[in-house]
Amino acid sequence: MNVSVVIPAYNSRSALERCLRTLGKTGHDPDLSYEVIVVDDGSDDGTAELLAGFSGPFELHSVFLPRTSASGRGAARNAGIHRATGELIVMLDADQLVTPGLLAEHVRFHRLRPDLVVVGRRDELAPGPVEGPPRVVAVDSREALYAEFSANLNNLTTCWHHFYSCNASVRREHLLAVGGFDESFRGWGLEDTELGFRLRQRGLAFAYHPGALVHHQHAQRITARMYAEWRRNLRRFADKHRNAPEVALQSVIGRPDIGWEEAMRRFEHAARALAGRLPRPVACQVLTADDANAGAVLPGLAALAATTDLLVIDDTTGARLSGPVQCLDTPHELLYFHRPPAGRRAAILARWGRHEGGRRYAGRLGEPNQRDS
Repeated sequence: MNVSVVIPAYNSRSALERCLRTLGKTGHDPDLSYEVIVVDDGSDDGTAELLAGFSGPFELHSVFLPRTSASGRGAARNAGIHRATGELIVMLDADQLVTPGLLAEHVRFHRLRPDLVVVGRRDELAPGPVEGPPRVVAVDSREALYAEFSANLNNLTTCWHHFYSCNASVRREHLLAVGGFDESFRGWGLEDTELGFRLRQRGLAFAYHPGALVHHQHAQRITARMYAEWRRNLRRFADKHRNAPEVALQSVIGRPDIGWEEAMRRFEHAARALAGRLPRPVACQVLTADDANAGAVLPGLAALAATTDLLVIDDTTGARLSGPVQCLDTPHELLYFHRPPAGRRAAILARWGRHEGGRRYAGRLGEPNQRDS
């Protein structure tokens, strides 16, 4: 599979150079070829000179866009997508450090189905030099939400909002079909999730892949300016999709009186209620897989998920069922958790698992547990 890595850059020469160096260490898959396209969005810090002199084990292309009042990440990414020749577009930010195997991990999921959006994981590093082993100070904030609702992103009603273009991949044909990024979103925030919404409307499945990992070179802090730009883009988003009430529900995320994690929980609960998924008692058949039986479990997974609500506990070393589970279409609930710790596992089974012996524990999604007999 041919891959095009698209990176917008604006006055981030040092961070971009580190990003490109790590991209050169992603390993060599004989079935994978890739190019890197950096869109210089009007930088004046020597980014052009860096790109002109950079040498790496991949084909590097640069696109220069003069800086204007219309400049922005959406326009820069669109320029990179149009310049790309690969069938798969992997999106990164200039201030990411890429882990070995990142591109191969994105491709591995896309080989499971052609109409897929893959969202990778992004952890944040401590400030200071980034040489040597990375010192993670914050894990991807979405992880807490997946630990509660399910790590099957496709099962989240708000999955489209999780499309963060700092580490995501989509086949180029789908990006072109929906018109790419909306360039009217200026400043910080939501131009990527709005694209995710349109990709979901097109019918694409969504998958979260923690094995496709990047490290943000510094912890991100939301400034007053960024928040103001986010609010402005939220109004643009809601106005553009005024016939989609789930879009307006995002306003809960901007409430200053609650944290991001609680806001995202409320957003998902409200979106499920709007979609008619609440209240609904769920008692799933439990399927547990480990390294010994995963090979036997996989062939029957689709048929089982097509007939019943299913809770998959994946105890395999490499999360072997993550991609196959998230790439399934089913009218039923399909929940997935990879190696939950003992206490969390007990809570998951009590909330959603179906038990023999005339007793079952049925929890309502997003509501306190109930015990049925």
